[in-house]
Amino acid sequence: MSDGEHEQSETFQIVLSEPVLAALEFPSVITVEIVDPGDESTVYIPQSEYSVEEDVGELFIPIRRSGDVSQELMVVCYTQQGTAGGTVPTSVLSYSDYISRPEDHTSVIRFDRDESEKMCRIIVIDDSLYEEEETFHVLLSMPMGGRIGSEFPAAQIKIIPDKDDEPVFYFGDVEYPVDESAGYVEVRVWRTGTDLSRSSSVTVRSRKTDPPSADAGTDYVGISRNLDFTPGVNMHTVRVIILDDLGQPVLEGIEKFELVLRMPMNAALGEPSKATVSINDSISDLPKMQFKERVYTVNENDGHVVAMIHRSGDLHYGSSVRCYTRQGSAQVMTDFEERPNTDSSIITFLPGETEKPCVLELMDDKLYEEVEELRLVLGTPQSNSPFGAAVGEQNETLIRIQDDADKTVIKFGETKFSVSEPKELGQSVVVKIPVIRQGDTSKVSIVRVHTKDGSATSGEDYHPVSEEIEFKEGETQHIVNIEVIFDGIREMREAFTVHLKPDENMVAETQVTKAIVYIEEMNSMADVTFPSVPQIVSLLMYDDTSRAKDNAGPVSGYPVICITACNPKYSDYEKTGSICASENINDTLTRYRWLTSAPAGPDGVTSPMREVDFDTFFTSSKMITLDSIYFQPGSRVQCAARAVNANGNEGLELMSPIVTIGREEGLCQPRVPGTVGAEPFSAKLRYTGPEDPDYTNLIKLTVMMPHIDGMLPVISTKELSNFELTLSPDGSRVGNHQCSNLLDYTEVKTHHGFLTDATKNPEVIGETHPYQYSSSIRGSSTLRFYRNLNLEACLWEFVSYYDMSELLTDCGGTIGTDGQVLNLVQSYVTLRVPLYVSYVFHSPVGVGGWQHFDLKSELRLTFVYDTAILWNDGIGSPPEAELQGSLYPTSMRIGEEGRLVVNFKTEAQFHGLFVLSHPASFTSSMIMSADHPGLTFSLRLIRSEPTYNQPVQQWSFMSDFAVRDYSGTYTVKLLPCTTPSHQEYRLPVTCNPQEPVTFDLDIRFQQVSDPVAAEFSLNTQMYLLSKKSLWLSDGSMGFGQESDVAFAEGDIIYGRVMVDPVQNLGDSFYCSIEKVFLCTGADGYVPKYSPTNAEYGCLADSPSLLYRFKIVDKAQPETQATSFGNVLFNAKLAADDPEAILLVNQPGSDGFKVDSTPLFQVALGREWYIHTIYTVRSKDNANRGIGKRSTEYQHHSIVVPGKPEATSQSRKKREIRSPPPLAWDIGADNNRGTNIQHIALDRTSRKQVPQGRVPPDGVLPRELNRPSSDISLVTVVGSVAVGFLTLCLTAITVMMCRRRKGARRKGAPKGSGSSKPMMARQSHQGDSSEV
Repeated sequence: MSDGEHEQSETFQIVLSEPVLAALEFPSVITVEIVDPGDESTVYIPQSEYSVEEDVGELFIPIRRSGDVSQELMVVCYTQQGTAGGTVPTSVLSYSDYISRPEDHTSVIRFDRDESEKMCRIIVIDDSLYEEEETFHVLLSMPMGGRIGSEFPAAQIKIIPDKDDEPVFYFGDVEYPVDESAGYVEVRVWRTGTDLSRSSSVTVRSRKTDPPSADAGTDYVGISRNLDFTPGVNMHTVRVIILDDLGQPVLEGIEKFELVLRMPMNAALGEPSKATVSINDSISDLPKMQFKERVYTVNENDGHVVAMIHRSGDLHYGSSVRCYTRQGSAQVMTDFEERPNTDSSIITFLPGETEKPCVLELMDDKLYEEVEELRLVLGTPQSNSPFGAAVGEQNETLIRIQDDADKTVIKFGETKFSVSEPKELGQSVVVKIPVIRQGDTSKVSIVRVHTKDGSATSGEDYHPVSEEIEFKEGETQHIVNIEVIFDGIREMREAFTVHLKPDENMVAETQVTKAIVYIEEMNSMADVTFPSVPQIVSLLMYDDTSRAKDNAGPVSGYPVICITACNPKYSDYEKTGSICASENINDTLTRYRWLTSAPAGPDGVTSPMREVDFDTFFTSSKMITLDSIYFQPGSRVQCAARAVNANGNEGLELMSPIVTIGREEGLCQPRVPGTVGAEPFSAKLRYTGPEDPDYTNLIKLTVMMPHIDGMLPVISTKELSNFELTLSPDGSRVGNHQCSNLLDYTEVKTHHGFLTDATKNPEVIGETHPYQYSSSIRGSSTLRFYRNLNLEACLWEFVSYYDMSELLTDCGGTIGTDGQVLNLVQSYVTLRVPLYVSYVFHSPVGVGGWQHFDLKSELRLTFVYDTAILWNDGIGSPPEAELQGSLYPTSMRIGEEGRLVVNFKTEAQFHGLFVLSHPASFTSSMIMSADHPGLTFSLRLIRSEPTYNQPVQQWSFMSDFAVRDYSGTYTVKLLPCTTPSHQEYRLPVTCNPQEPVTFDLDIRFQQVSDPVAAEFSLNTQMYLLSKKSLWLSDGSMGFGQESDVAFAEGDIIYGRVMVDPVQNLGDSFYCSIEKVFLCTGADGYVPKYSPTNAEYGCLADSPSLLYRFKIVDKAQPETQATSFGNVLFNAKLAADDPEAILLVNQPGSDGFKVDSTPLFQVALGREWYIHTIYTVRSKDNANRGIGKRSTEYQHHSIVVPGKPEATSQSRKKREIRSPPPLAWDIGADNNRGTNIQHIALDRTSRKQVPQGRVPPDGVLPRELNRPSSDISLVTVVGSVAVGFLTLCLTAITVMMCRRRKGARRKGAPKGSGSSKPMMARQSHQGDSSEV
């Protein structure tokens, strides 16, 4: 029995018992189990699928329970993602579709007793993003108190697409009206919706309306355009072109076409998706009439004015408009005939007509009026077109009526008057000048007329006038008379002016207020001219001009001459000579000028002729001849000659035919034709010596170089630049290039120059070429320059003479020691003079009109001093020789490292320019030489003209290495870059590279060797003088016998050391005395300075010397000996003597003075010698080593006053000693030399010292009290005996003293010096080396 309650399984038994007629067998008991599955509580979801919209908010899924509902039941209702995404409950819900229910206790659904249905609540998120259909699942699990039914344990939830979020495309307006003349219409397509985060697109297409109205291609341009909307974009504008029938307007009314949206992607089509465009031409094509001009200005006497009316729009219909007047300052019937605003003023346009005149009649009177105005107006437009007609913007025009014809004008009748000057004195000619009045003559006017000087002078050529003219009523003309007089002077045509002043009554206007009166001369200035054009021939053919006609042209390298028709050498002089005589032409006064041009190019293109307007310092371009430096082979030459009559009045100028200088023959053609560059030159130096009769003791400089036709050699010791200025006749050459061939003999500041007053080379006998030495034809200054050219040998030889001062002060030379020592008594000093040589050629396209090839060398002059002067510090070896040269049209030279540098110009013969390289080209501009395959070059573009129209560009290339001879063919490959002819120049350059253009350049250029240095001797001399005036003089005249004097007691000995004045070394050397010694020999010994023989003069102690004193020491004056005995030396250097300032200031000289009195303290027969150490230095080294501490300071002896001692042992020790320290000082390393001189004493007036007198300082000179009388034999024998005894005693004493002194010397301070004078030999230590 079913009871509706769920129960557990229940059992009962059915037992068989009490069988009847049968037996019981097994089984006799069965168990019946009652199960109750139908009543078990089952939970399920009624449907397997639910569909919801995104904006549903909460979604409740029913969960039902069947079976026994009497008990509680719990089940988990959870969600599972499908295409829709869930999320946990948070504050951020973006990009999720629902809030997930997890499979845990938070998602339990609880059924109470007897409850059969519960709701599972799911929140669906409504976002702004548009999404397609999405699904997720709701499932049941983990039932407690029941089970999950099989239909349905789960359900699928579909979230259908949210149409509210989907983007929608639509037009902004349904209707778009547009005028046909607008040109286009803009239509907006919008995209709206909450979700614009994705890209979408739609197609806009045009289509005809139904029925068709506007035609694509006729009325508009059809479109089919895809519009792409990127994320966030909500609007696009589509422009549709409207076609206006401008050429032939047709009034069509309103025409329409449609625009539709099609094929949306990621969006939907909204409304409106169709828009209609209405094209309206009823305004733009309407027949429209207006005036063509805003203002018409007419004269009153024109009679009428025509104002043009222009019609535009559809001309297929007839139209009309009224043209009527409105008066302003102009009055009806007084100034014009009225056009009323009625049909009588209608202007009619037939079909097709665009312009019609509106004619207004004017009224002319004779009275002058100011400008008057009226207006013409258009109105009442009509047309038989369906839309009528219209009046345009310019519907009225202003008419201005001028009355110039009636304006009162006073003016001259003519502006130019010509009158012939009277022929004789006292005569006059009157010129009548009319002054006329035009226009309104009803009033009175007063004007003033006056004359003004021009080239004619009042009072001399005419009588001046200044008068008032009164025009009364009705008067129209007055005549002014001006008297022209005879002046008796031959002049050109002269002129003066006549002027008209304004009307004083301010009625009339003055116009043509100036008239010119020309006074024609009967014997005018320009009435003389040559009967025929001049001829140009080479000066070689001046004597036979007929031969020149057959020749190929004048030869290069020799002047050309301009032969006028009045020159007896003219080829047709027999015909023209008589005309010249009758015309009174003086051909010697003829004025000449010359024109030249560069040779024609390989393509035959010639350059324009340019006047030769620059003279050089030796040539003129205004002579009958043109020097050969102004042209080269192939140049074109023309001369212009102006005739001059016998009175000196100039006439007309005639030009000669242009002649071309011959390329084939010349006097001195280059070794290799067609090459550019320079041949090496040679420079020689020679010292003339004292024997030369004309140029004594001078340096002869000879520069020789080969000559090429047209070449101008320039030599200077200063760097050459700016040849336009350097070669010009002005004075800048004289200041800058004092030692050059740029100075004429009158400009030379040195004693001799390269150019002299001679005009002919004395070595050339006769003329080698015609008129080679004609000063009248070529000019004296030209001949003086060309005197240095041997035209037969094609060789220039420039010779000049200089002394040392000129080479140093004027020529830029420098003197320095170079460390070369010839031997002990001879050494070198070198003078360096730079020498710049340029080969200059005239070039019409070169910088300044000259192209130049620059070479540089250095002259070295070596002096050998015949003294013991030895040199230490050098100035440095001469820099490497460098060359400079030129290439057409700028320059060529050798850089400091010996590398070739060539500058050149290019001119592009195409529209574009040359470039170094271009990114679009594999090749670049480069320089190569087949003759020097190993030589590479660096090419640079220096500057370009800022144009593409055949620009001139400057280039430079330099070799990367140096070679001795650069001669050869150089290939210049330049990369051309073209531009279109309309392209303007701007940076950066944009152009199209082409194939390289190749130029072959023949160069002949070599490095120049240094000239060999010239050598000669300069003697340094030492003088002993007795006269102070001689001591202080400049010594240039020598000292003659004055240096050979004998000195008496009490005289002052003046010593002087100087460089030989004959050489004129200027102030380039300093002579400086370092030390001075006095000594006298023992036993007649003559001191010598010969270190090889261990003889050192007065410089060191020697057994051969009796006395030795150092009386002067420049470095350490405290070591000098001040006196001999009790007599002072009073020795002084010239530098320490204020009275000797004249001597000190003399270059190359120094001196000292010493008292002669102490020298007389020795016996008769003793000879004194003075020994000096001094230096001669160049200016650069003058202050080195002066005042150097000498070594002798450590080697002074200690002298004990009053104890003279001497032993043979000490003498022996000195004999075997090494050279003294001062002798070590003398040598090349220490820059010192010596000189020794004998002092002649005059003892005739010698004072005797009284016998027995002892000097106060206790030192007795050895021979001071020796009697000078005759000596007897007894005295001699006695003396010998006494001497022998004395010698024995002395030997013993010396030995004892030695021991005592040895002990004393150990205690003496080392290196101590003595301030006492060194005198007697006996008082010196044996190893003393006093210097």
